[in-house]
Amino acid sequence: MKITAIIAEYNPFHNGHLKQLRTAKRETEADALVVLMSGSFTERGDLCVADKFTRANWAIQAGADLVLELPTVYTLGSAPRFASGALKTLSMLGEYTLSFGTEAEELEGLSMAAEFLQSESNDVSNLLKGFLSEGYSVAKSRTLALDKVRPDVANMLRSPNNILAVEYMKAGAKYQGKVQFHQVARKPDDMKKYASSTRIREMLQAGEDPRAFVPDFVDLSNVVDVSKYNTISTYALRSMSAKSLKEIANISEGMENRIANSDFEDYEDVLLMTSKRYTRSTIKRIAASATVGMTKDLVALADAEKPYCTVLAVRPSKRKTLFPLLAASDGYFYFKASDCPQDSPVKPLVDLDEKAAKIQRLCK
Repeated sequence: MKITAIIAEYNPFHNGHLKQLRTAKRETEADALVVLMSGSFTERGDLCVADKFTRANWAIQAGADLVLELPTVYTLGSAPRFASGALKTLSMLGEYTLSFGTEAEELEGLSMAAEFLQSESNDVSNLLKGFLSEGYSVAKSRTLALDKVRPDVANMLRSPNNILAVEYMKAGAKYQGKVQFHQVARKPDDMKKYASSTRIREMLQAGEDPRAFVPDFVDLSNVVDVSKYNTISTYALRSMSAKSLKEIANISEGMENRIANSDFEDYEDVLLMTSKRYTRSTIKRIAASATVGMTKDLVALADAEKPYCTVLAVRPSKRKTLFPLLAASDGYFYFKASDCPQDSPVKPLVDLDEKAAKIQRLCK
């Protein structure tokens, strides 16, 4: 069986996603199209506009055969962690093709960038250390270093989609022979025909109608109330001591003290804590990690344990072929979160997914 996988957030699902799914299935001649989708939060630390089951159903209606949840412990990580965690989860499929959307015209260019970063030169390493010492984030430091050594690679990594694609290819080196890569390049005209998920969310907040940019089966009339999440997240941060915050994932270098000693009153005040080292997305991931209780210990547990996945939606005709494949893998496979035994090594991680989902439901 030829399996093609897509890693997605669908926050929300739009016409560009529909095109990617159809293109990936056609060009890879896939027998089954599997989507690994973020559950309740996005990689940038935002709460998803709709619950994970609704978004998974959108993917099935668009042509996907199976939708699995990307564990929260990976979803709320930086791009390298998000990518490596996703490929670790997808390794349960055995051999597959990973399809992703990019702004790069050729897959070879992305492959070259991935190989260059894998074998980071001394010049880049030294420059990277210098920018890090000046307080820049790892991602920004790498871009600044590459600007001086390989501006062609640096330019390629200015697009979030290209960054993730390169991270997928870097992580894929661990699974040689098991994963192939397929690219759906976004053409300049696409930007005129389609609205991004970010733009659609902006339209929703402004009270505008985004229906022209989403398929008919995508209902955005009952999305989350972001203000509710902002209140919950702000309370979570305010109620934690510096000692407790230090154990939260994505927090380092004394950031716990800055948060604990700050007199922020709302979520917007929290986002003002950005710096060279801590970007807006990093602050949002910290806030989300604190809200769901994602600790460094849980991150370490995910690193040490075998992969696991939970089914969000499936096309009935594919049950008999895809479920046995996952069940036979060297990982933990659940039809639903409650199937995970109390004594399972990954139970704390599944509980984390469920807590994230409960917070998402509270914000309706």
